[in-house]
Amino acid sequence: MRFNDTGLIAGYLPNTPVNLAAFIRNAPATKPGSTMPAMPVTVSEAVDMAAYLQGGGRD
Repeated sequence: MRFNDTGLIAGYLPNTPVNLAAFIRNAPATKPGSTMPAMPVTVSEAVDMAAYLQGGGRD
């Protein structure tokens, strides 16, 4: 199964590139109670990470 096939991010957010990038950067702000810490990445880095994950991890 690819990450892009998942319906919800963390069982909470619709799986879209925008939501995934926001979750990567600051999970507690996007899903209250999340135990994943906010990550010290830029918006651009989070967008790149989300694109990688959405693409199934292929280069």
